Amino acid sequence: MINEIVLRRKGHIYIEEHVSYEKSPVPQKKRLRVLTMMRNIEQLGFTFSQELYEQLACMKESVQNACYLELVRLLKEQVGADHVYTPMYPGFPQEVMEKEEGELYLNAMMHYWSNGILYPFSQKQERLPFFDGKKRTVLSLGTREELVEIFRDLVSANGSLSEQDLTDIRWYFAHLPEAAQELPETIPYKENAAYICVCYLDCSPLAELSVLHRYLQTGTDVLRLAVVLSGGHQSLKKKTRFKSFSRKERRMLMGLLADASGLLEAMHQRPEVWKRLGERLHPGEYGAEQYKNVRSAYAKLRAGKPMEHYRGKVEAALKRREMAEVLRLLKERPGELARRLDLLLRLDASMPETEPQNWWNSRLLRMQRQKEVLETFAVVSGQVSTPVLLQVRTHFQYRNHQNFRYYYPKGKLAQARRIENAAEQVEEEVCCQVVSLCEQALMQRFAALAPMGKVWLSETLKDYMVPFAQRSASKAARTLVRGSRLPVKEQTKAVRGFVWWTNTEKGGRVDLDLSAGIFDEHWNYLEHVSYTNLKAPRFRACHSGDIVNGGPADGDGVCEFLDIDLPGVLENKGRYVVYEVYSYTEQLFSALPHVSFGYMEREDVQSGEIFEPAAVGQRMDLVQETVISIPMILDCLTRQMIWCDAGMGLSGCRTRLGGNNLESNLTGVALACDTMVHMHRTSLYDLLKMHVEARGEQCGTKEEADLIFDVEEGITPFDTEVILAEYMQ
Repeated sequence: MINEIVLRRKGHIYIEEHVSYEKSPVPQKKRLRVLTMMRNIEQLGFTFSQELYEQLACMKESVQNACYLELVRLLKEQVGADHVYTPMYPGFPQEVMEKEEGELYLNAMMHYWSNGILYPFSQKQERLPFFDGKKRTVLSLGTREELVEIFRDLVSANGSLSEQDLTDIRWYFAHLPEAAQELPETIPYKENAAYICVCYLDCSPLAELSVLHRYLQTGTDVLRLAVVLSGGHQSLKKKTRFKSFSRKERRMLMGLLADASGLLEAMHQRPEVWKRLGERLHPGEYGAEQYKNVRSAYAKLRAGKPMEHYRGKVEAALKRREMAEVLRLLKERPGELARRLDLLLRLDASMPETEPQNWWNSRLLRMQRQKEVLETFAVVSGQVSTPVLLQVRTHFQYRNHQNFRYYYPKGKLAQARRIENAAEQVEEEVCCQVVSLCEQALMQRFAALAPMGKVWLSETLKDYMVPFAQRSASKAARTLVRGSRLPVKEQTKAVRGFVWWTNTEKGGRVDLDLSAGIFDEHWNYLEHVSYTNLKAPRFRACHSGDIVNGGPADGDGVCEFLDIDLPGVLENKGRYVVYEVYSYTEQLFSALPHVSFGYMEREDVQSGEIFEPAAVGQRMDLVQETVISIPMILDCLTRQMIWCDAGMGLSGCRTRLGGNNLESNLTGVALACDTMVHMHRTSLYDLLKMHVEARGEQCGTKEEADLIFDVEEGITPFDTEVILAEYMQ
């Protein structure tokens, strides 16, 4: 597991300190063995650094063998080469392109009628060697200090973590003796704090309440802890059935609640959840004076008495248009003020009748109110978290420069909306002032951090987004933020998507469909490739054949491939290609034991095997709680892969024409992808540029740099835990 974590996050290999080595000089035979190992992993797209090569060459043969076998297993898992890939037509893509439509249709029907058991007879032809060249990923030697550093970065992350991140944290607590001692003074992101505290409790039977108090300070923080202890999710977005807590756990939760701030407000926000928790805590049994406020809060909650709370006061003052009172209240919570800034700057759109109604007086009043809002924000901006400041900055930077507004109601891609930007304009000068205030606060904060020295900052980082929220990110070969754009190599002629899956463990048949929709630059539909249309000759696009039965959960599984020819799309006025995976049998991807998606960049689609590990650009497990997955969008014009990792449900876009497939979801998919492509987000370049200006010196070459930010070396966009912990403070 150590190497699984270090390899995935750093591209390094960790060798235990107690490993025994041969005495020098190293025999030539042993060096040749390591060179053979290097040659073998090149087929997977990797090679050894000189330091790692020397370390492996010095090992005893038995240890050397064990290290190699573990490494190959991990590398195969990373690129998806641990699966068997046998498509319906083994001569894909040429075989499919050459067959008549009638023969393809008959073969498909025979496969369907046999419930996915019978396949078309096809003689596998000898394929040309794999001609595509690819730069190998260099694997370096990892260290114990690096292992601990990854843990520190994860627990210090100022943003939500993915399920894979949380799994890694739990492993650290279970296997790294110093994990509890490495906890920081504060954990900035509250969701993470609750999960980390549960991990801490699991490995520390004598845990002190004072440690938990450092991280859990509000009523909602303690509620999150109770939810995680009961097996629920710390985001509080799903219903949780609270477990029967032990006496020790009840005393701990009551002690945390007794010192928690904002308890009444937390109960007002989620009254039913708190009632269910109270049924497990039995607060009335704790008569000590220290629990008085907890008993009182629960008494008010059960009696249904109105609770005076902060947000209620803010809303009441807004309704009365009492700007002074609104600003006084919001000044107490700078983050809340920042989130309401847009509303406050245009609040006078509906003025009370007692105020002057002529245009000039209205204009003067608006300017005065905006001035008061900006002055208040300037005072407290330094207390607003870095993620919120970045989001406010980006919002006002582009606020008046787009014809449409894009958003996801409650974060649901399936309900993506694109509406005309009819919101009242905020003067450009005012928007610029907000942007400036955010940048000043960020620069001042960054300047207080440790100096960076000379820095090389690659402009390619403009295509990679800041990882604000990774909560629902899927496990991938390299962690990537939604909306980021991966370059497609210049020599690449075609992009080959692939999906692999099995049936469920109870034997339920699983039918997944790999599809692709082709659209022009305005998102007008041009063509599609799916099980209903295996080939699109004018676009030179091709599908490997529809398979409707995944086979045993512990078997080899089945796969589908889909080729898109970039020149073919551009020649026919196309631009965007949306790769989609549909669960035709309508099981949620999260309920399937095995399902993964990836893509390869191919210069010659007929050379090499259909699946070539060295050509894999990215691979991910599909784990969304949906039946439609949109892993990526290919922009053929800019030759970029837009990473989506997004899911859609059946509601909101489906017309139910022939089941859950591409044709039934064209409108919803096009709208969701248009939203994904055009939404403005904060780039990594913008964030790091401010860091460099505040505490470093940007240099002209990598050779003179003390610190490198680039796509393939130094700190990269895939080091999300480093970015969240060290550059989002």
